[in-house]
Amino acid sequence: MTIERIFENNEKWIAGKLAGNENYFRDLAKGQQPEFLYIGCSDSRVTAEDLMGVQPGEVFVHRNIANLVNSVDLNVMSVLNYAVRYLKVKHVVLCGHYNCWGVKAAM
Repeated sequence: MTIERIFENNEKWIAGKLAGNENYFRDLAKGQQPEFLYIGCSDSRVTAEDLMGVQPGEVFVHRNIANLVNSVDLNVMSVLNYAVRYLKVKHVVLCGHYNCWGVKAAM
């Protein structure tokens, strides 16, 4: 994978979204009201959206090493606060996976 390929893929993705709905990005810009906050690992093998079968705007996602939630981690606490207080999410999903090397490293 090259950086040029990433930009080409992005351009194709944009064109595909606009071909299916010319207002796709305008609609997304109107805001979000997800019912779920997903906290998962930064593992590169699968995205939260693929795993849950959801579309943009349907889940608020936070990923970090080993899906850690620690009260002194300002990043994860900010995400949790924003999701619950402002987005009014109804469910928080804390998702781990098999053979997580982040968990092994933390242990």
